[in-house]
Amino acid sequence: MLMKKILVLVDKLSSNKKKLVRYLNKNSGGKYKTYLNTFSNLFFEIRTGAVKILINGKTDPAKFDLVFVRRSGKYIRFMGAISKYLDDKKVDFIDPAFREIGLTLDKATTYLRLAIKDMPIPDTYFCFRGGVEKFKEDIVKKLGFPMIAKAVCSQRNEAIYVLKNARDFARLTGESNNEFLFQKYIDIEKEFRLLVMGEKVAVLERKSKRNYDHFKVEYTDPNEPSVFLKLNKASKQMKDLAVKCTKLLSLDVAGIDICVEKETGKNYVFEVNRGPGIVPDSKKSPELKAFAGYLKKRLFT
Repeated sequence: MLMKKILVLVDKLSSNKKKLVRYLNKNSGGKYKTYLNTFSNLFFEIRTGAVKILINGKTDPAKFDLVFVRRSGKYIRFMGAISKYLDDKKVDFIDPAFREIGLTLDKATTYLRLAIKDMPIPDTYFCFRGGVEKFKEDIVKKLGFPMIAKAVCSQRNEAIYVLKNARDFARLTGESNNEFLFQKYIDIEKEFRLLVMGEKVAVLERKSKRNYDHFKVEYTDPNEPSVFLKLNKASKQMKDLAVKCTKLLSLDVAGIDICVEKETGKNYVFEVNRGPGIVPDSKKSPELKAFAGYLKKRLFT
């Protein structure tokens, strides 16, 4: 019979946590072995249909029989992603309440949940700020330059950077205290925002072009007015993708940003906005009418 394994995951090492692990091992009766590790040693590989979380880039927590989160501290908002991964791998963990945390509060969790269900996302890699130096070479090897860096808790095109070389990578980690995820650079032909309400696409918007020439990604023309299109301008595949993503994230209303790759024509889920901004002018935007209609439907049907 194989010896069972327990992973004790903590926010930081301390003498008390080490004593706990020593006690567990001393009193296991030879039936299990307990290992201690920290969140900062976790490395997330998030690719469509191929998600992995690795300790120090090597050991998968899914190889353990039980994961005991002794203390999560500042990492608690990422437990939604970690618990989703462990559930998918059928690994028992303590405590089940972590399933309810951070389901769509950060980009890493969102991309992980979508990738597990085979939604097309850019190849994404994530580690906590304390592990960036340790995993930097792995990230560069997997993505190459240029790559995209996004702050995991940013909104509305804030804190998105294009890293063209090692100097840009060092600048990013040296100047910011944000947690970043790193993504494959996609040469975008066009980008759309699909506003989903109640499992239907209600509004289609053509997004303004982004400028990737500089370190910080900005819209080419920040004053360019929103351009709304008829729903038939989006393919059925694109609309179905937006609705699937919304349902997978347990959202009723979401703005799903989908980009089309120039070379392949492939659709990628670029962003998911759980509180999408709207143009507050019914003469310029169909969004207000769509919101009013959806709320009325929820009230009276």
